[in-house]
Amino acid sequence: MILGIYGSGGSGCEVREIAEQQNIWEKIVFIDDMVEVGVFKGIERMPFKSFVQIYDKDTAEIVIALGEPEHKIALCHKVKEKEYPLAKVLHPMAWISPSANLEEGLIVHAQSFISSDTLIEENTCIEPGTIVGHDCIIRRNCQIAPNATLGGHCEVGEGTYIGMNVSVKEGIKIGKNSIIGMGSTVLRDIPENVIALGNPARVMKYKNGTKVFR
Repeated sequence: MILGIYGSGGSGCEVREIAEQQNIWEKIVFIDDMVEVGVFKGIERMPFKSFVQIYDKDTAEIVIALGEPEHKIALCHKVKEKEYPLAKVLHPMAWISPSANLEEGLIVHAQSFISSDTLIEENTCIEPGTIVGHDCIIRRNCQIAPNATLGGHCEVGEGTYIGMNVSVKEGIKIGKNSIIGMGSTVLRDIPENVIALGNPARVMKYKNGTKVFR
């Protein structure tokens, strides 16, 4: 099976190294729509339109290695339109409970801890040192930055970005398409489509730029 890593920036290079440690793909290829067909860091790199001409959906799968949820969503739609399966890239030094339900397209970095009975939906990235408590739900297309901690029974909405070193109290719900700024402590539910930060985290503005007046 061929692995296409969609994105050849820093995230893509990290994912390539994890995939090489998994050692289950016969070949790894970078996909990047901003470049021509060529070689990058010793492996093939090409736009998606070239990838679909060279590698068949029955013999290749793709993982999306971008940090911005909106970009992840857009590329996921492109991949699904061409009916390519999404790959799981899981670092061998991550601890994942046998009872956790991990959907396709996931990236899990080293030293992450995913506890029992969690659900992590497709096209989500769990970065190094993250702790996901028991019975958590992380919806599709999320990005969880390094050293974030989610207490048990938390729910993170689709397309949400949780920054570095964020702590989320158990039982908290974070709405879809929101951003939690790095270092924040989340002690109460956060609505959708907002930017929240601080200790305790408070909604500062809506993602359309409208400020929140108090």
